[in-house]
Amino acid sequence: MSSAAAPARPTARARTATPSLRRRVTAAVLGVVAVLLVLVVVLVDVLLGARLESDLDSELRDRVVQAQQLIAAGATPEELVTSLSGQQIRIKVTTADGKVTGDPGLSPPGTPPPGGRRDRGPDGDRTGGDDTGGDTTDHAGDEHTDDPAVVPAAPVPGGRPPVPPDIGSRTVTLDATDGAEVELVADAADVTQVRNGLRAVLAGSVLLTLLVALGAVSFVVRTALRPLDRMTALAGRITAGERDARLRPDRPHTDLGTAAAAMDGMLDALTDAERRSREEAERTRVFLADAAHELRTPLSGITAVAETLERSGLDADPARRARRLELLLGETRRAGRLVTDMLDLARIDGGTAVAPREVDVAGIARAETERAAVLAPGLTVDGRREPATVRADPQAVSRILANLLDNARRHTPAGGRIDVVTRADPAAGTVSVSVRNTGTPIADGDRERVFDRLVRLQDARDRDSGGAGLGLAIARGLARAHGGDLTCPPDDDGATFVLTLPVTGPDEGGGLPS
Repeated sequence: MSSAAAPARPTARARTATPSLRRRVTAAVLGVVAVLLVLVVVLVDVLLGARLESDLDSELRDRVVQAQQLIAAGATPEELVTSLSGQQIRIKVTTADGKVTGDPGLSPPGTPPPGGRRDRGPDGDRTGGDDTGGDTTDHAGDEHTDDPAVVPAAPVPGGRPPVPPDIGSRTVTLDATDGAEVELVADAADVTQVRNGLRAVLAGSVLLTLLVALGAVSFVVRTALRPLDRMTALAGRITAGERDARLRPDRPHTDLGTAAAAMDGMLDALTDAERRSREEAERTRVFLADAAHELRTPLSGITAVAETLERSGLDADPARRARRLELLLGETRRAGRLVTDMLDLARIDGGTAVAPREVDVAGIARAETERAAVLAPGLTVDGRREPATVRADPQAVSRILANLLDNARRHTPAGGRIDVVTRADPAAGTVSVSVRNTGTPIADGDRERVFDRLVRLQDARDRDSGGAGLGLAIARGLARAHGGDLTCPPDDDGATFVLTLPVTGPDEGGGLPS
């Protein structure tokens, strides 16, 4: 029996890891400091221990030489003990009959020190220290022995038990006259005590240093990361509505300065995008309102004429009926042109794709000039043309020039003049077509506004002669779709519009960005 495959679960969106920067920096610094302190402590302990042990071995060697000289001089056991004892050197003399003289804490003869062995030293003497010719041994004393021939060591004055040598002590055994045996021990108890005390002091110093370092690092990290706190506060202010707030770093090339500058750049981009979005929304709202107003006029005319024709019926005067039908047809065409222009603008806003090919701009300009002359017999329409070829969409170029000439015809008074001039600029790699008409100049403040949608500079003039105010907006959109532009330079004697197109044409798949 096969079971249906379980539906795939949606993959959760990956989250950015955001560990605490303060904790990580503090822990890292303290870790490095702790490792360095431990290394210093170990190094000091090893070097000090080596130095103390070297001094102890040197002292033992000196006493061995002194003991050999005393033995050669025939010194008694008591003289040996008196002359050789002191400064961490302990001595025990054992005669042939087992009598022990000297330090009672040392092991009786015949008892090897713990963890080591007795060897013969120089000249046949036994030694337990490697620095004097034998092995270093740990020496602990026994308080009694089972050998009846050995005399137990006497207790120290005051009743305290004998203290055995430290585990790290060095031992040297020498043979004296008459079968006596001299045992010299370099007791490492003081060395061990000094090293243990130093270790305790160093351990406390390490802990204290780490506590001080923790406070210092916390303060430094908190101070160093203060710009991040300002960034957080700034984000909160912007969220609350203060859109113009910025960090403005004084040193933008540092680590935090780079982050702050990047954040300011991002905020500027977001603010500009928000502003453009609001402006575009406002333009769209105004455009829709104006478009509805523009459409209402022809639609109202169509409705009125249709109702009149319906009331008059077939018995109406034929001439009057023909005039009404002509009026109905004119209003319908006007509404159709307005809808077509609005669709063209929508296509331009969506990224109008052009089909460029080799186009004779001078030929298109000549054809549109002749058309304008036929449509405006009361005006002088002339042109001067240089041979000019570009890669462009011929229908789009023809539409641009037609809109410019229609605009010029509407604004040129009777008996005025329209000039169309085509020029090629090989150095700049462009071709320009200027359309100039005599008449009322365009004010400086209106030379850009004239390209806005549904804009009429003469609000009171007849709509039939003024158009809907979309022609120049469509012409500029088509020009920019080709990688060119349409501008309105200053002109004190009329109005001039200049179309500029690149010779190489638009980029591959060119069109206006949406």
